[in-house]
Amino acid sequence: MHQPRPVIIAARPSEPAPALSSLIARVCAARVLREHHIWEAVRILPEIAGLPDDIKQLPEFRRLMEKEAFTAALRLLAQSCQPARDIRDLDPHGDHWAAALCVRSVLSQPRRRKLIRGEHRDPPAAVLIALLSSAIRKALPPVRGKRTNAAVQKEFKNE
Repeated sequence: MHQPRPVIIAARPSEPAPALSSLIARVCAARVLREHHIWEAVRILPEIAGLPDDIKQLPEFRRLMEKEAFTAALRLLAQSCQPARDIRDLDPHGDHWAAALCVRSVLSQPRRRKLIRGEHRDPPAAVLIALLSSAIRKALPPVRGKRTNAAVQKEFKNE
C-alpha cells in the first residue's frame, strides 16, 4: 500500500520567527537577563517589530546599556517600535515578576490596544519576554480582514 510522504516545510534563514522563538526560550531559561540578550533583541526586532535600525547608535540607548539600566533600555526599545509599546506594569508575584506591555493601536484607539504579559524571576527579563512576545503576531502572516476606510480611499484615488 502506498504511504503518503510527509510534507516538510523548512523555515527560510531570513525568517525572524525561529530567531525570535529561540531568544524567548533562552531568556526564559536564564537565571538573570544578560546584556547579550538585549543586543540579540536589537538585532531581531527591526525586521519584525518596526524598531529603527539605527537604535543601537542612539546615545541614550548606549548610555543605558553601559550603566546596565536594562529595564530603562528596554523601555526605550519598546517605545521606539512601530507601533510603539508601553510597559504598563512590572510587579512582583511571589517568586517572579510579571511585566505587562501594551501595544499601541496604529489607529490610536485605546480600546484596540493589545496587552502582552511576560513573567520571569528577573524583572528586566520579564520585560524583554513581554517585548519579544509582542512581536510574535507581527512575524506571522497577516490575517485577511475587512478593508479599512483608508484602503478604500486609496483604491479610488488610483483609478
